[in-house]
Amino acid sequence: MEFTELDLHPTLSRAIAEMGWSHCTPVQEVVIPKVLDGADVAGLAQTGTGKTGAFLIPLIERILRARDRSENESEAEPDSSEAGPQRARAFPNWKRGHYILILVPTRELAQQVFEEAVKLGEGAGLRSVAIYGGAAYEGQRDGLRAGAEFVIGTPGRLIDLYKGRSLDLRNVRAVVFDEADRMFDMGFKADMVFMLKAIDRRRQFLVFSATLNFDVLRTAYRFGSDPVEFNLSQDEAKAEGVADQVFHCSGDEKPAFLLSLLARLQPRQAIIFSNFKSNVERIAEFLKSNGYHADGISSQLSQAQRLKVLERFKS
Repeated sequence: MEFTELDLHPTLSRAIAEMGWSHCTPVQEVVIPKVLDGADVAGLAQTGTGKTGAFLIPLIERILRARDRSENESEAEPDSSEAGPQRARAFPNWKRGHYILILVPTRELAQQVFEEAVKLGEGAGLRSVAIYGGAAYEGQRDGLRAGAEFVIGTPGRLIDLYKGRSLDLRNVRAVVFDEADRMFDMGFKADMVFMLKAIDRRRQFLVFSATLNFDVLRTAYRFGSDPVEFNLSQDEAKAEGVADQVFHCSGDEKPAFLLSLLARLQPRQAIIFSNFKSNVERIAEFLKSNGYHADGISSQLSQAQRLKVLERFKS
């Protein structure tokens, strides 16, 4: 499906085109129409499948249609051509101060979703703010006070700001749990439940997981959601376009094996994961001693240091 077939708001359509997107990914083709209809959704989708666009695009569309409807009603009665399906997509009773809350498990994912929300929404004057630990409270409080249509963050810092009365959860009109299974695994379930209790049950609810987690679904149903369920991971252990192989070697053989893989594959860029953060810097130093440009990134670095490493990798 092409994005043009969705008949989106012209401002949003331009932003999508500027990002170079023309066709919906499978998850976008399934999720976007449901969210546009105002339905709750819950399901499985892997990272790298266009999942962020699957919830940002229809939510931005609903805000823009609500804003247009409000402007029309303040001027004159809209004609019949304006009262079609696009008008019906609008969030009901959307007012200044209302916003979309997106919860994610990590600072890096919060920043990633924030950057995509800015690209898709800034042309329409929609503002976004990223909220996570490791960054100054003052800047995040200022962002919330200035007003934002999208608040994207990790549960801990969001709750801190809520308890400090810098965040009003009564103004949430849609809540997104991205990588909800990972948040549950990281011990954030109690925080997520705490926030859901404070949010109006009439909000739209979207939850995405990479693995089947019945606890996540039970939580959705517990708080009044009736989600349309989807599963785009059943036959996909990984995102489209990814090939994988498994090599069995001893711990002592790993360094030489890693060098041989890099020499054979000659990747322009590579990400190497370790089970233990204590090994990260050792692996980076090993690669540098063998002529590779390498940086380590783990929770042992401050947030500012981690962002610098990511920026160097991107550039």
